Amino acid sequence: MTESTIDADDTSKVDAAFEAVKTVCNLGGIEVVRLESPDTKSLGIELTGATCKWPLYVNCDEELLRLPRVWTPPPVTPLAHVSYSGVVCVDDGQGLSLDPKQPAEIVAHTVLKAYHLLEHSSLDATNGYTEFFNELEGYWLHLPDSLRSRAYFEVDGNSRMIKGFLDSKLNKPIWYFVERDEKVPWEVQDKKLAGHRALYVHVDTLSLPPVKPDKLTTGFVDEVHQRLSRDQLKLWEELVGPSKNSPKRVALLVSVPRQAGGRSLVGVSFGAYRGGVDERVTVAPLTMRRHTPNYMRARGGASLDLMGKHVAILGAGAIGSVVVDTLAATGIGKLTVVDHDEYSEDNVFRHLLQPLYIDLGKPIGLKLSLERRYPGVEITPVCTTAQEWLKTADLRKYDGIVIAFGAPSIERSLSRALRNRRYELPVVFTWLEALDIGGHSILMWTKGEGCLDCVYRDDDGHPSQVSRTSFLTPNQPVTRNLTGCAGAFVPFGPIQARRTGLMAAEHILSAISVIPAGVAAHQPSYRFWVGDGSAAAQHGLHTTHWFQSARTTFQDDATQRIFGRPCMHCRTPQEPT
Repeated sequence: MTESTIDADDTSKVDAAFEAVKTVCNLGGIEVVRLESPDTKSLGIELTGATCKWPLYVNCDEELLRLPRVWTPPPVTPLAHVSYSGVVCVDDGQGLSLDPKQPAEIVAHTVLKAYHLLEHSSLDATNGYTEFFNELEGYWLHLPDSLRSRAYFEVDGNSRMIKGFLDSKLNKPIWYFVERDEKVPWEVQDKKLAGHRALYVHVDTLSLPPVKPDKLTTGFVDEVHQRLSRDQLKLWEELVGPSKNSPKRVALLVSVPRQAGGRSLVGVSFGAYRGGVDERVTVAPLTMRRHTPNYMRARGGASLDLMGKHVAILGAGAIGSVVVDTLAATGIGKLTVVDHDEYSEDNVFRHLLQPLYIDLGKPIGLKLSLERRYPGVEITPVCTTAQEWLKTADLRKYDGIVIAFGAPSIERSLSRALRNRRYELPVVFTWLEALDIGGHSILMWTKGEGCLDCVYRDDDGHPSQVSRTSFLTPNQPVTRNLTGCAGAFVPFGPIQARRTGLMAAEHILSAISVIPAGVAAHQPSYRFWVGDGSAAAQHGLHTTHWFQSARTTFQDDATQRIFGRPCMHCRTPQEPT
């Protein structure tokens, strides 16, 4: 294809886009005039609004998996949703569905959105920049020479001195900020970064940042200084006061209220000399990325309400490790992990831990891995058996227990040991059957009706050695070995383990979370998933009638099937006649 052919194609796209823009603008009563385009692939137009005339430019040649880039000459005053360079943020892209066969209509839609946004932002500027300061952090990100920074302290409105660390050896330096009395982040410790003075202050209002082509200067620092209270000025003196290595580079972090909720946080790095601002040193805007547990939990969907909860997980194998990881990710603040076993090469492909933790106790490996993965989570490793742990465990400390080692005799023993304890706790037992058969989760309480022994009864309610939940008929060999009897294992894959672990984690969370109105509290329940069973059939394994009927059985009906008959250990009521 020749260059002239490409140019003609571009011109055709831009012309079609302009016609589509004219159509939607005429329908909305908006006057539109075509402007000279900055290049052959972009459309230039001017829209007449209620506040002013808006020159807009939009790229008509982008791959239409998102709305095309649209921009305006940098405004004379900052506007909400318009970057320092003039790019208009018309959409966050969430839930967006575009038909790439309608490029002109997509451009027209983008232009109309940009127009209405600019009109709204102009009114916001007239009325005090409320929306702009809601979006202050986004504007700050694009200021020239902006440096990315990590804030490990809570933006809580309480002004105080903090510690700053600058990694200046990177192509683009990074700042780290942490509380004075807190342990420094591992990145800072690993790189042995030198400390810098830093001050966090909260003010009610803030002056506007610069517009293009102006840059942030010491004037901004001086304006913040003028807004400080008497107590904040004492902290200021500590920030810029004399030091042995004068002059010095310091950091000032400022938060302002957001009408939409929370606080916007921005920062500047500047020079201090002889108790004041060093005019000779350039001012660098600092874009703050919050690395606090509270912020990351809220942003990542973890519950802040669960941060004070404490759950014990007995068994840290393929299923137990998924339970631990899921509860940590969901927001549980404290986890006690109990397992006497060491992590080995046999576990790698169906366990969450990396191979570097081989030969460590599984609870220790999970602590080292997940406390770094989920800031604010506290994991207590206990490298002993569940029976030993229970002998001295203070159950008052816990909000729930998950038992995940798939050893029926031990599980039944623990179920009886946990019955009728002084403190009422939810306890989940979870296990996985071989190959692709399925997984199970039983919820009981240490007080009241329903226990694990309810599962081990026949159809007449008499005690049985066989579980009523079993998908495999009893007395079938399901273990394999690759190196002899010492290496025997039950064959199942990581997907099956994770599916079961997720189910068990959801089960215990349903018990320790706030119970919705109208839902009976403290009731036992049974959850399960049923696999395809084709792999089991290939190995000659036989399934029970329950394996077939479970596919069409609701969880509530299955719960009644398990707990609806009397039990000598928990005295559940008779089935209604």
